[in-house]
Amino acid sequence: MATHRSAAWPLSWVAGGLIAYATLHPLTGWHWPGWDAIHWGLPKQSHELMSDVTANLLGYLPFGMVLCLAWLRSGKGPWSAGWRTLFIASLLSYSLEQLQHLLPGRVPSVTDWTLNTLGAAWGVLGALTLHALGLVDMWHRLSERWFIPQAGHGLALLWLWPLGLLFPPPLPLGQGQIWPQLRLLLIDLTQDTPWQDWLLPDDPLTLWAAMPGDWSGSVWAPELEAATVALGLLAPLCVAGALASQRTLRIVLMASLVLSGVLFTALSSALNFGPVHAFSWVTLPVASGMLVGASAAILLINRGRSVCAALGMVVLVGLLILVHQAPSDPYYAQTLQAWENGRFVRFHGLSRWFGLLWPFVALLWLTGRLLGRDAPVPVRAGGSH
Repeated sequence: MATHRSAAWPLSWVAGGLIAYATLHPLTGWHWPGWDAIHWGLPKQSHELMSDVTANLLGYLPFGMVLCLAWLRSGKGPWSAGWRTLFIASLLSYSLEQLQHLLPGRVPSVTDWTLNTLGAAWGVLGALTLHALGLVDMWHRLSERWFIPQAGHGLALLWLWPLGLLFPPPLPLGQGQIWPQLRLLLIDLTQDTPWQDWLLPDDPLTLWAAMPGDWSGSVWAPELEAATVALGLLAPLCVAGALASQRTLRIVLMASLVLSGVLFTALSSALNFGPVHAFSWVTLPVASGMLVGASAAILLINRGRSVCAALGMVVLVGLLILVHQAPSDPYYAQTLQAWENGRFVRFHGLSRWFGLLWPFVALLWLTGRLLGRDAPVPVRAGGSH
């Protein structure tokens, strides 16, 4: 019988990666300061900003909670799960503080290490409280009844999908336009070589403003925009259909995803252009595309998980093709620059990579589900048995 996999493990890896990204951002300017500048005992800073104190506590709290939950779901006892989590969190924080010796503008601090460990301890306390109340075991029983045994990574994908919408894609819900970022990376790697001239356009802004097959000016532009939005919404709904084994749960998951897609896109627009423009992205093609995507999901409610996975793969491939041909909004490059230079640059960078990579990771997960050899899981009506 297949082992039921918890979403806590992939979420723990994501949380750890986010902490490393935020601690070492912008990940450039690495240098070796010499052994004299590196001390195993972390220095204490003369003053600490309250915002830094809060960030240290809150940054490690979810990591400690989700990692402790992962250990508990793996069968570890409360004490074993607690000390394992605290040790890993403290070691991670200490290692990242030491790595800051290699980055200009970053200063390691024993206070940061202490606060990070304390934040993880609060997360552990929260996880153990949930365990003591029986909520962890209750969720385990429900997830075994509601989801397929391999649902852990799929659930993590659904949790992370809305976060990727916070960084503005070229079209609403149009995630996965990664070629401009890869092109920039290749330009950096080929600097001072003949290949850079082939990669670098005369105007760097055209990295976003013009894509191969750009449909700007086409009479079919509104229809293509609507199709891109529809596929962008339908993709996570297919993931939900591929992991949920109850009809009622599928309906709840899909409705929640549609609502979160609208809310997080509105939040992204409000962060970029102000609260009064929260729904300025709602145009006739976008509204039509969302209606088509949500309506198409109705066809998935009574379909098998293999059908949902296969359709999801087709949807994601179509989304990636269309989003790489989407013409950018005239202010898109300017918006990207504003986010990159903003006060929340680390968070914005994280949400950007969520949006860029989500379709590819989802495609891999759906492929694994489609090629898996697990026994078929029938779609149940959703009542208790």
